[in-house]
Amino acid sequence: MQGGTTKAKQDADRLSGIIAEWVEERGFGWVQHGDVRIFAHIREFKKGRVPVPGDGVSFVPGQDPLGRPCARCLLLDKEHDGPGLWACAQLAVLVSLPLLAGLKLPVAAWAVPLAMLVASVAAWRTYRSDKKAAEAGGWRFSETMLHTLELLGGWPGAFLAQRRYRHKTRKASYQAIFQSIVFLYQLAALDIVLSHRLWDHLVQTINESGILDMVP
Repeated sequence: MQGGTTKAKQDADRLSGIIAEWVEERGFGWVQHGDVRIFAHIREFKKGRVPVPGDGVSFVPGQDPLGRPCARCLLLDKEHDGPGLWACAQLAVLVSLPLLAGLKLPVAAWAVPLAMLVASVAAWRTYRSDKKAAEAGGWRFSETMLHTLELLGGWPGAFLAQRRYRHKTRKASYQAIFQSIVFLYQLAALDIVLSHRLWDHLVQTINESGILDMVP
């Protein structure tokens, strides 16, 4: 009974704020509540993804052993638990062209969607495992492995996993390669939809430029 009373009191005392800064490698950051920044540690969060700046949170105000204010019993707002409607809308646009191109290939209509689905599930699971390993300090998947899964058609799953687990989203070099893979898929799909006119134009341009004549 006393435990229930304590929880009810904590819920009543809860404040809301936004993650203003988060140092992922050290496991702490600050919550912006009004004009005040309050210290927060990763151990005060329930198990789940690592918070990032901009995340909405609720918390119970408390003090650390030195009497300094800190946030306790932190909860991420539910709307941040998944990729979000905007990310899903972006993905829907990005997969439309490759799926349309798949209908023009000499394969069954279900072949391309199935291949992308299988590769995406594999990419999602690999991202999830790698994120958990990163948090626990365990064995990690190589970036080459992640990019290979993306190249094999798993980039939609990687797109969603990056947003769900907040993994590999801040590493510029990684994102440059990932976005290049997505762009290449769009370009290849557009070429297929246009009956390879882009490719034919590229070959014609190269031949007319005389670049190949300069090769010994």
